[in-house]
Amino acid sequence: MLVIPEYNENAIVKKGNDLIEARYKLSIGEQRLVLLLASQIHVDDEDFEDYEIRVQDFAEMFNLKTDKSLYEKVEEAAKELVGKRVFLKNGKEVEVTAWLSYVKYIHGSGTIQLRFDKSLKPYLLQLKKQFTQYKLNHVMSFKSSYSIRLYELLIKDAWVPKKNGKDRFEKTFTLEEYRNFLGIEKGKYPIFADLKKWVIEPPVREITDQTDLNIFEVRYIKTGRKITGLCFVVLIRSEAETSAQVAQLQLGETPTEQPETHPIIDSLMSYGFSFEKAKTYKNKYGIKQIERNIAYMLATEKNKPILNKAGYLSKAIEDDYGNVIGAQEQKKKEQVAQKKAEEERKQKEEREQERKREEEQAKKRKVFDEFFSLSEKVRKYIQAEFEAYLKEKKIFEAIIQRWSILKNEKELLMVEDVGYRFYKFIVENNFL
Repeated sequence: MLVIPEYNENAIVKKGNDLIEARYKLSIGEQRLVLLLASQIHVDDEDFEDYEIRVQDFAEMFNLKTDKSLYEKVEEAAKELVGKRVFLKNGKEVEVTAWLSYVKYIHGSGTIQLRFDKSLKPYLLQLKKQFTQYKLNHVMSFKSSYSIRLYELLIKDAWVPKKNGKDRFEKTFTLEEYRNFLGIEKGKYPIFADLKKWVIEPPVREITDQTDLNIFEVRYIKTGRKITGLCFVVLIRSEAETSAQVAQLQLGETPTEQPETHPIIDSLMSYGFSFEKAKTYKNKYGIKQIERNIAYMLATEKNKPILNKAGYLSKAIEDDYGNVIGAQEQKKKEQVAQKKAEEERKQKEEREQERKREEEQAKKRKVFDEFFSLSEKVRKYIQAEFEAYLKEKKIFEAIIQRWSILKNEKELLMVEDVGYRFYKFIVENNFL
């Protein structure tokens, strides 16, 4: 058992680049635990240790001493990491694993024991190439998990300009790549202004204020009128510049830990709700009702401007305006499904009718082949019987005349009405 010592300002986090570019979604608390454990790995370690964390030390490291519910948060983060998945891509192969394979805690002890999952060994142990490392203290004061993810993606590319004696580089993402890397679910922050406000600008500020990277420009790449990509223009600070930047930040007011919010709360706040009101609406009306009424408001706004969005959205959520649209859409879907089912039924009937026609044609072909293989005497006998049948049934004279012309023409009998009558007559009277 390795007890994690008190804070070491020179602690290094070292990760394989595939792990940095992996797809996963962690909260800020879960990220902190992962980074703290990763910083305890030694260069010559061949296996993961069982690490013991004192929650009090964790609080001091990450400046969380005022958080009265910290133990519960750390305990919850540790439990969640056992189930949280990491999607590692290598060419066409995708490996799915968990962060932790072992967590143990004793209520009231103030300590938690953890172990990385063994499948992460290639990405955290004995790294010789294709890895990235940075000082833990560069990210310790981050309040957003997005900041940690973006910092790692940027610092991974910083070694190339450093190696070439340059202090500047650019990193470009498509908007879809950026969302995937930062673990932003589909449907979250559908409006770019919200994405910019909550997922681009805060990480840029934290990274620039607290690390060896200065993101001095973010370029928004457009395809037509739509923003489809981001380019971060980054300056690399020297150690002296980084220390001076951090010292200057510490002279100011120390940031306080902000409560983590749910995406639906963030979205409501972006429309003018206070945090407390957004939280109350989430608990009272539920996520689905809020989401459909945001969609209702946006659809309405396409036809007429809404000046007081917060007021309009409040009323829409309370009265569930969006449920009307939902019901209409559901009815429309049902009508489409019904129409599709009817079309499929008709197509099936048509296919069945066509099958029967082809089957009947095949039978008729076989009967006529056999009939015309008979001797002339037998054929004339059967034909005479058929003619008597036509007269007995008082069939139209035109059909009888047509028969007299076609009675010895097999191919024409195959397609003519009188030919079908003759075929049925032969079968029903068992002439063959």
